[in-house]
Amino acid sequence: MGYGTSQTDIKMNGINRQPLYIKGEYSLIARYNKFDDCVEIADINNPSDGWVDYDPTQGASSDELTEICNSLYDRCLLAELGVEGFTPANEHILKRV
Repeated sequence: MGYGTSQTDIKMNGINRQPLYIKGEYSLIARYNKFDDCVEIADINNPSDGWVDYDPTQGASSDELTEICNSLYDRCLLAELGVEGFTPANEHILKRV
């Protein structure tokens, strides 16, 4: 039995190293862009839309989406800072309980 980083076990182009949110109509991925010093969010179901810089002071198009994006934003920054428990998924050790 394999273990993935989410219930959908998505693994493509390093996607399992990024914070993910996959539930209902939303399938989002976030990454920290070191060059631009910002967090970018993309819709996995619409890759042609590309990466979008996320600014938590502006929010997203709905309260629900803003809450999701804020969580992804925080997780990216905490992982970038190396805070324990928020390391990128490829550095986690998954154990069966």
